[in-house]
Amino acid sequence: MDGRLIAVGDRGHVLVSADQGATWEQIIVPTRAMLTAVAFADAKNGTAVGHDGVILATNDGGRTWQRRDNGQDLDTVWFDVLFVDEKRGFIAGAYGRFLRTEDGGLTWTPGKPVEEDLHFYRISSGPGRLYLAGESGTALTSADGGATWERLEVPYDGSLYGLLPLDDGTLLAYGLRGHIFRSTDAGVSWEPVDNPVTVLIMGGARMADGTIVLGGLGGNLFVSRDGGRSFKHWHPAELGTGVADLIATGPDRVVTVGEGGAHSLTLPR
Repeated sequence: MDGRLIAVGDRGHVLVSADQGATWEQIIVPTRAMLTAVAFADAKNGTAVGHDGVILATNDGGRTWQRRDNGQDLDTVWFDVLFVDEKRGFIAGAYGRFLRTEDGGLTWTPGKPVEEDLHFYRISSGPGRLYLAGESGTALTSADGGATWERLEVPYDGSLYGLLPLDDGTLLAYGLRGHIFRSTDAGVSWEPVDNPVTVLIMGGARMADGTIVLGGLGGNLFVSRDGGRSFKHWHPAELGTGVADLIATGPDRVVTVGEGGAHSLTLPR
Protein backbone atom coordinates (compact mmCIF):
# COMPACT_ATOMS: atom_id res chain seq x y z
CA MET A 1 0.00 0.00 0.00
CA ASP A 2 2.01 2.94 -1.33
CA GLY A 3 5.16 1.47 0.24
CA ARG A 4 3.64 1.50 3.75
CA LEU A 5 2.47 -1.25 6.07
CA ILE A 6 -0.40 -1.16 8.57
CA ALA A 7 -0.56 -3.59 11.51
CA VAL A 8 -3.35 -3.96 14.06
CA GLY A 9 -3.52 -5.83 17.35
CA ASP A 10 -4.40 -6.03 21.02
CA ARG A 11 -5.94 -3.10 22.95
CA GLY A 12 -6.80 -1.22 19.78
CA HIS A 13 -3.22 -0.90 18.59
CA VAL A 14 -2.75 0.39 15.04
CA LEU A 15 0.83 0.72 13.82
CA VAL A 16 2.11 2.29 10.60
CA SER A 17 5.48 1.61 8.98
CA ALA A 18 6.87 3.73 6.15
CA ASP A 19 10.01 1.61 5.72
CA GLN A 20 8.68 -1.93 5.07
CA GLY A 21 8.53 -2.87 8.74
CA ALA A 22 11.92 -1.62 9.98
CA THR A 23 10.28 0.97 12.28
CA TRP A 24 6.70 1.58 13.40
CA GLU A 25 4.58 4.49 14.62
CA GLN A 26 1.50 3.97 16.78
CA ILE A 27 -1.72 5.66 15.66
CA ILE A 28 -4.42 6.60 18.18
CA VAL A 29 -7.81 5.09 17.33
CA PRO A 30 -11.27 5.30 19.00
CA THR A 31 -11.27 1.82 20.56
CA ARG A 32 -9.37 -0.34 23.05
CA ALA A 33 -10.83 -3.59 21.71
CA MET A 34 -8.54 -6.19 20.19
CA LEU A 35 -8.18 -5.63 16.45
CA THR A 36 -7.69 -8.77 14.38
CA ALA A 37 -7.41 -7.76 10.72
CA VAL A 38 -7.01 -4.81 8.36
CA ALA A 39 -7.48 -4.40 4.60
CA PHE A 40 -7.28 -1.50 2.16
CA ALA A 41 -9.47 -0.90 -0.88
CA ASP A 42 -6.87 1.54 -2.26
CA ALA A 43 -3.95 3.61 -0.98
CA LYS A 44 -6.17 5.79 1.22
CA ASN A 45 -9.29 3.85 2.16
CA GLY A 46 -8.99 1.00 4.65
CA THR A 47 -10.99 -1.01 7.19
CA ALA A 48 -9.89 -2.66 10.43
CA VAL A 49 -12.04 -5.10 12.42
CA GLY A 50 -11.90 -6.90 15.74
CA HIS A 51 -13.61 -7.82 18.98
CA ASP A 52 -16.73 -6.11 20.39
CA GLY A 53 -18.06 -5.80 16.84
CA VAL A 54 -15.58 -3.02 16.08
CA ILE A 55 -15.28 -1.78 12.50
CA LEU A 56 -12.85 1.10 11.95
CA ALA A 57 -12.37 3.07 8.74
CA THR A 58 -9.69 5.39 7.40
CA ASN A 59 -9.70 7.60 4.31
CA ASP A 60 -6.19 9.03 4.68
CA GLY A 61 -4.00 5.95 4.45
CA GLY A 62 -4.23 5.02 8.11
CA ARG A 63 -3.32 8.33 9.75
CA THR A 64 -6.77 8.74 11.33
CA TRP A 65 -9.58 6.24 12.00
CA GLN A 66 -13.32 6.46 12.69
CA ARG A 67 -15.86 3.95 14.04
CA ARG A 68 -18.22 2.47 11.45
CA ASP A 69 -20.05 0.11 13.81
CA ASN A 70 -22.81 1.17 16.19
CA GLY A 71 -20.91 0.27 19.36
CA GLN A 72 -23.74 -1.97 20.54
CA ASP A 73 -22.71 -5.37 19.18
CA LEU A 74 -20.29 -6.33 21.95
CA ASP A 75 -20.78 -10.09 21.49
CA THR A 76 -19.51 -10.07 17.90
CA VAL A 77 -15.92 -11.01 17.11
CA TRP A 78 -14.61 -10.27 13.63
CA PHE A 79 -11.62 -12.31 12.44
CA ASP A 80 -10.90 -11.05 8.92
CA VAL A 81 -11.65 -8.37 6.35
CA LEU A 82 -11.01 -8.31 2.59
CA PHE A 83 -11.52 -5.82 -0.22
CA VAL A 84 -11.41 -7.07 -3.81
CA ASP A 85 -11.70 -3.58 -5.32
CA GLU A 86 -12.49 -0.01 -4.25
CA LYS A 87 -16.17 -0.75 -3.62
CA ARG A 88 -16.59 -4.44 -2.78
CA GLY A 89 -15.50 -5.75 0.60
CA PHE A 90 -16.24 -8.53 3.09
CA ILE A 91 -15.92 -9.14 6.83
CA ALA A 92 -16.00 -12.61 8.40
CA GLY A 93 -16.17 -13.62 12.03
CA ALA A 94 -17.27 -15.91 14.82
CA TYR A 95 -20.55 -17.87 14.85
CA GLY A 96 -21.18 -17.47 11.13
CA ARG A 97 -21.18 -13.69 11.09
CA PHE A 98 -20.52 -12.27 7.63
CA LEU A 99 -20.90 -8.81 6.08
CA ARG A 100 -20.67 -7.42 2.53
CA THR A 101 -20.26 -3.87 1.25
CA GLU A 102 -20.78 -2.51 -2.25
CA ASP A 103 -19.92 1.12 -1.41
CA GLY A 104 -16.39 0.93 -0.06
CA GLY A 105 -17.43 0.26 3.53
CA LEU A 106 -19.90 3.10 4.02
CA THR A 107 -22.61 0.51 4.68
CA TRP A 108 -22.46 -3.23 5.41
CA THR A 109 -25.08 -5.90 4.68
CA PRO A 110 -25.27 -9.19 6.63
CA GLY A 111 -24.97 -12.50 4.78
CA LYS A 112 -25.26 -16.19 5.69
CA PRO A 113 -22.70 -18.38 3.86
CA VAL A 114 -23.86 -21.55 5.68
CA GLU A 115 -26.72 -22.40 8.01
CA GLU A 116 -24.45 -23.52 10.85
CA ASP A 117 -23.02 -20.88 13.19
CA LEU A 118 -19.42 -21.76 12.42
CA HIS A 119 -16.40 -19.54 13.05
CA PHE A 120 -14.94 -18.07 9.84
CA TYR A 121 -11.23 -17.37 10.35
CA ARG A 122 -10.04 -16.16 6.95
CA ILE A 123 -11.50 -14.81 3.72
CA SER A 124 -9.35 -14.75 0.60
CA SER A 125 -9.73 -14.21 -3.12
CA GLY A 126 -8.45 -15.69 -6.37
CA PRO A 127 -9.39 -15.12 -10.02
CA GLY A 128 -13.18 -14.89 -10.04
CA ARG A 129 -13.51 -16.60 -6.66
CA LEU A 130 -13.83 -15.91 -2.95
CA TYR A 131 -12.81 -18.41 -0.26
CA LEU A 132 -13.79 -18.81 3.39
CA ALA A 133 -11.90 -21.01 5.86
CA GLY A 134 -13.21 -21.91 9.29
CA GLU A 135 -13.79 -24.42 12.05
CA SER A 136 -14.82 -28.05 11.63
CA GLY A 137 -13.01 -28.34 8.29
CA THR A 138 -15.05 -25.53 6.78
CA ALA A 139 -13.88 -24.53 3.30
CA LEU A 140 -16.28 -22.50 1.16
CA THR A 141 -16.05 -20.84 -2.23
CA SER A 142 -18.20 -18.27 -4.04
CA ALA A 143 -18.22 -17.44 -7.74
CA ASP A 144 -20.80 -14.63 -7.47
CA GLY A 145 -19.15 -12.13 -5.17
CA GLY A 146 -20.27 -13.73 -1.92
CA ALA A 147 -23.99 -13.94 -2.71
CA THR A 148 -23.98 -17.76 -2.59
CA TRP A 149 -21.42 -20.27 -1.35
CA GLU A 150 -20.57 -23.92 -1.96
CA ARG A 151 -18.56 -26.30 0.22
CA LEU A 152 -15.17 -27.68 -0.70
CA GLU A 153 -14.67 -31.14 0.80
CA VAL A 154 -11.25 -30.89 2.46
CA PRO A 155 -10.43 -34.29 4.08
CA TYR A 156 -10.06 -32.87 7.59
CA ASP A 157 -12.62 -31.99 10.25
CA GLY A 158 -10.40 -29.72 12.36
CA SER A 159 -10.22 -25.97 12.03
CA LEU A 160 -8.84 -24.50 8.80
CA TYR A 161 -7.26 -21.06 9.15
CA GLY A 162 -6.76 -20.20 5.52
CA LEU A 163 -7.29 -21.04 1.86
CA LEU A 164 -4.49 -19.69 -0.34
CA PRO A 165 -5.17 -19.58 -4.12
CA LEU A 166 -2.15 -20.14 -6.38
CA ASP A 167 -2.02 -20.53 -10.17
CA ASP A 168 -4.01 -22.68 -12.59
CA GLY A 169 -6.64 -23.68 -10.05
CA THR A 170 -4.15 -24.77 -7.40
CA LEU A 171 -5.35 -24.12 -3.86
CA LEU A 172 -3.72 -24.64 -0.46
CA ALA A 173 -5.58 -25.16 2.82
CA TYR A 174 -3.87 -24.96 6.21
CA GLY A 175 -4.85 -25.08 9.86
CA LEU A 176 -4.59 -27.01 13.12
CA ARG A 177 -1.77 -29.43 13.98
CA GLY A 178 0.34 -28.42 10.99
CA HIS A 179 -2.16 -29.72 8.48
CA ILE A 180 -1.57 -28.56 4.90
CA PHE A 181 -3.64 -29.76 1.95
CA ARG A 182 -3.15 -29.07 -1.77
CA SER A 183 -5.68 -29.12 -4.59
CA THR A 184 -4.89 -28.80 -8.30
CA ASP A 185 -8.51 -28.70 -9.44
CA ALA A 186 -9.87 -25.64 -7.60
CA GLY A 187 -10.80 -27.61 -4.49
CA VAL A 188 -12.61 -30.59 -6.01
CA SER A 189 -10.02 -33.04 -4.69
CA TRP A 190 -7.20 -32.70 -2.16
CA GLU A 191 -3.92 -34.33 -1.18
CA PRO A 192 -2.19 -33.90 2.20
CA VAL A 193 1.23 -32.23 2.16
CA ASP A 194 3.78 -33.86 4.44
CA ASN A 195 4.62 -31.73 7.49
CA PRO A 196 6.08 -33.33 10.62
CA VAL A 197 5.82 -30.09 12.65
CA THR A 198 2.37 -30.33 14.22
CA VAL A 199 1.72 -26.70 15.18
CA LEU A 200 -1.23 -24.49 14.34
CA ILE A 201 -0.65 -22.66 11.02
CA MET A 202 -2.49 -19.33 11.02
CA GLY A 203 -1.27 -17.28 8.05
CA GLY A 204 0.17 -17.54 4.58
CA ALA A 205 1.65 -15.39 1.84
CA ARG A 206 2.74 -15.85 -1.76
CA MET A 207 5.90 -14.09 -2.94
CA ALA A 208 6.26 -12.46 -6.36
CA ASP A 209 8.33 -15.41 -7.64
CA GLY A 210 5.73 -17.94 -6.46
CA THR A 211 7.45 -18.92 -3.20
CA ILE A 212 4.90 -19.68 -0.49
CA VAL A 213 5.45 -18.92 3.21
CA LEU A 214 3.15 -20.20 5.96
CA GLY A 215 3.43 -19.20 9.62
CA GLY A 216 2.09 -20.41 12.93
CA LEU A 217 2.60 -20.99 16.63
CA GLY A 218 6.00 -20.95 18.28
CA GLY A 219 7.58 -18.87 15.53
CA ASN A 220 7.43 -21.80 13.11
CA LEU A 221 7.46 -20.92 9.42
CA PHE A 222 7.18 -23.18 6.37
CA VAL A 223 8.59 -22.33 2.94
CA SER A 224 7.68 -23.92 -0.40
CA ARG A 225 9.41 -23.25 -3.71
CA ASP A 226 7.56 -25.91 -5.69
CA GLY A 227 3.99 -24.63 -5.67
CA GLY A 228 3.07 -26.10 -2.32
CA ARG A 229 4.04 -29.69 -3.14
CA SER A 230 6.52 -29.67 -0.26
CA PHE A 231 7.52 -27.31 2.55
CA LYS A 232 10.80 -26.73 4.37
CA HIS A 233 10.55 -25.94 8.08
CA TRP A 234 12.11 -22.60 9.07
CA HIS A 235 12.42 -21.27 12.62
CA PRO A 236 14.13 -17.86 12.56
CA ALA A 237 16.09 -16.96 15.66
CA GLU A 238 14.17 -13.68 15.92
CA LEU A 239 10.88 -15.51 16.44
CA GLY A 240 9.98 -17.28 19.64
CA THR A 241 6.25 -16.66 19.69
CA GLY A 242 3.30 -17.25 17.41
CA VAL A 243 2.88 -15.79 13.94
CA ALA A 244 -0.70 -14.66 13.29
CA ASP A 245 -0.10 -13.42 9.74
CA LEU A 246 2.59 -12.39 7.30
CA ILE A 247 3.02 -10.32 4.15
CA ALA A 248 5.60 -10.28 1.38
CA THR A 249 7.57 -7.01 1.31
CA GLY A 250 10.24 -7.80 -1.27
CA PRO A 251 11.65 -10.54 -3.51
CA ASP A 252 12.93 -12.49 -0.49
CA ARG A 253 11.54 -10.67 2.53
CA VAL A 254 8.42 -11.03 4.67
CA VAL A 255 7.05 -9.17 7.67
CA THR A 256 5.43 -11.37 10.31
CA VAL A 257 3.05 -10.17 13.01
CA GLY A 258 1.93 -11.96 16.13
CA GLU A 259 2.42 -12.31 19.88
CA GLY A 260 5.95 -10.93 19.69
CA GLY A 261 5.09 -7.91 17.55
CA ALA A 262 6.31 -7.37 13.99
CA HIS A 263 9.49 -8.82 12.48
CA SER A 264 11.06 -8.23 9.06
CA LEU A 265 12.76 -11.42 7.88
CA THR A 266 14.85 -12.55 4.92
CA LEU A 267 13.87 -15.96 3.54
CA PRO A 268 16.48 -18.72 3.72
CA ARG A 269 17.97 -20.12 0.54
